This record gives sequence, C-alpha cells and structure tokens, in this order.
Amino acid sequence: MWKSLANTQRVFQGDKIRFNNSPREFNTDTLFQVVKTDEHYFEVQPIAPESDPIQNFAKKIVRYFDIGYYIQIEIWNDEPVVV
Repeated sequence: MWKSLANTQRVFQGDKIRFNNSPREFNTDTLFQVVKTDEHYFEVQPIAPESDPIQNFAKKIVRYFDIGYYIQIEIWNDEPVVV
C-alpha cells in the first residue's frame, strides 16, 4: 500500500517511492528506489525495465526539508492492513 511520506519520516536504502507532484521530466507512474541515505537527504534512481531509456538517468537527490513543502512523496509499505 502507498503511504504519504512526511518530512519527519526517514527512508531506507531499498525503499520504493513515487512522486505525487512529479517533476516535469518524470511520469507520475515512474517508481524510484532509494539508493543512498544521509541525515539530511536521500538519493533515488528510477526502477525501469532493461530496455527502458530512463535507466540512464542520473540519481536524483531529495532533501528531507523539501518533503511536504515543495514535493509530495509516497512510500511503498508492505505491512498487512489490519481491519
């Protein structure tokens, strides 16, 4: 299930995210994987099939400070939903 990420939350290497208000160069359907984390930012890279040209895309740096203000991000959560 997709869950909105708050600027107080942290991501971990290997997490899958998507941008809600995606930059112009990305389709909102593009999924990204977190490839590096730091205290103030993290880096993502698109998850793409082998033949997809977006695979040559350089890593994108996302500052935690920008989340919720300039960008909206959702993170994939594999935890089961309790009803």
